[in-house]
Amino acid sequence: MRLLNTETYELKEFYTDVPKYAILSHTWYSTEEEVTFQDLQKPEVAGEKTRGWRKVKRACAYAQMYQFEWIWIDSCCINKESSAELSEAINSMYQYYLEAEVCYVYLSDVIAKEDPRSVNSAFRRSRWFRRGWTLQELLAPGYVEFLDKNWKKIGTKWSLHDAISAITTIPRPALKGGDLDKYSIAQRMSWAAMRETTRAEDRAYCLMGLFGVNMSPIYGEGDVKAFIRLQQEIIKISDDRSIFAWIAATDDGEPRGLFARSPYEFRSSGDVSISDSDVLDTKSSFSFNNNGLHIHLPLVPVKNNPGEFRASLHCRSGGDSSYLSVYLQRATSGGGYVRSRAREVRLDSSSPSIDNLKDVVVKEKQLSQRLTRGRRQSPLTLPPGVILPNGCYCLLPNEGEPCI
Repeated sequence: MRLLNTETYELKEFYTDVPKYAILSHTWYSTEEEVTFQDLQKPEVAGEKTRGWRKVKRACAYAQMYQFEWIWIDSCCINKESSAELSEAINSMYQYYLEAEVCYVYLSDVIAKEDPRSVNSAFRRSRWFRRGWTLQELLAPGYVEFLDKNWKKIGTKWSLHDAISAITTIPRPALKGGDLDKYSIAQRMSWAAMRETTRAEDRAYCLMGLFGVNMSPIYGEGDVKAFIRLQQEIIKISDDRSIFAWIAATDDGEPRGLFARSPYEFRSSGDVSISDSDVLDTKSSFSFNNNGLHIHLPLVPVKNNPGEFRASLHCRSGGDSSYLSVYLQRATSGGGYVRSRAREVRLDSSSPSIDNLKDVVVKEKQLSQRLTRGRRQSPLTLPPGVILPNGCYCLLPNEGEPCI
């Protein structure tokens, strides 16, 4: 990795024996204002970027106060003109934050004199909590210190864990150094549901470290393809079926596969537990290939709807310990199944039977160009989730309209 000397502002590459270092987490002013790797080769150029250069210098000065000779700052420690280096940095970034001695979170839109626990505080409204990349920057480091716009200390992740939990919906134990693998895939995805990134594909790439997977970034593939690739990597190392516990963000009337199209589709999955794989024994694993997702599921026919089935995911909702099921429909061509009623997840009080366990293939619908252009949904304009009397969890297109 490449580190910045906090006294000389010189960059140095470390391949082994990486020294102790601090790391900066921040939101960018703009691409034009941030000091880059190229700018640091010519100090006079870096100095012309007044706000960006001031941030670098203040970060270095703050780290020096605590005897840190080295610091890592994403804007200037990565040569983004090298696609290979950019790919390596994206895949390594979680590890960078994990191994840092301290992470300084610079909140340029917050003043320390405010009470961060106040509902109307700038701390709660800070854009840092709405960015995709900052999720791993919050969770990975062991020690996180929050600084205001004047580089005055607000508090730490530990001391502010109650306020941060209220802002992010991340459980307090996870913020206090708990093992993230104790939380289901669906729950961890829900922490990213309302976050945004400048580049559409980064909504998937910024989550790789959170799930311990690696993949090559392909800018231009679109957010949907990137997010489906992420899920395909996750299921290679996990048999947690909560990854399929999502609710579609839109109702286009078309069948779906079992993979979500964005983190936003996990917005209602914050209390979903890890699936119980033990009851499935050797049939708990699943895999994806060119035919679709191969998985064992208990299929229960839906009355008065031939060819449609309820399929339990063997995971529960933490609210009332109900078991979650999705709806599958026989595919009209080519065999296999597709997900129907993608805006619903059924909740059942009784545990699913494995007597109806079937080896099925769930088709993943081929994505049209319309869906892969990197369009983003605005979380503020989409409706909240509701529980219906019939046991279905779904979204209403508009308040007062029937469930589709």
